[in-house]
Amino acid sequence: MVMKKSTRINELFLYEEMKKGREYAFDYFFNYYYAGLCVYAQKIILFPDQEAKDIVQEVFVKFWNDRRKLNINRSIRSYLFMSVKNKCLDCLRKKTPKKNVREVFGELDFVDDFFEPYIFSELQSLFNKSLSKLPPRCREVFEMSRIQGLKNREIAAELKLSEKTIENQITKALRILKVELNDFLPFLIVFGFSPFLG
Repeated sequence: MVMKKSTRINELFLYEEMKKGREYAFDYFFNYYYAGLCVYAQKIILFPDQEAKDIVQEVFVKFWNDRRKLNINRSIRSYLFMSVKNKCLDCLRKKTPKKNVREVFGELDFVDDFFEPYIFSELQSLFNKSLSKLPPRCREVFEMSRIQGLKNREIAAELKLSEKTIENQITKALRILKVELNDFLPFLIVFGFSPFLG
């Protein structure tokens, strides 16, 4: 699934309106995402339904209160889902103090048949957008290496460049992608994007 460009632009426009204090813009996000976020939170915490709703409401309150200092230039949807996930993990930490974050995260079965393709498509879209920001030659080398699976010497031979140059271009690409995708690295790793990030 590829999100329509117009939808993304409209949401970013509405977010700018919300930052100006326009409540109708906030109402749009709340009405559009509230139900799905509640189901998502319930899948994570497996606690009473009201607790999941409380978590989502807290996320939306923070979303409104922090609207002027947040810098969301990618996907409002991804931001909200990530915020709910983090809030749920905080809640689980408090309820299971003897377990570390990795153990708690590993026990979560929140990526079910409904959410997995949805979240994966969002991550794919974010990754492709970040990939498009690489310099042309850097992107070409990175795609030949990570997507086509060519070895550095094969890329060097095809592009008539030294292997050292190829290595430098790949390192540069990885550095840029990790900065661009920093907020989403945990999800990217869980969804199998690791080969593209290291």
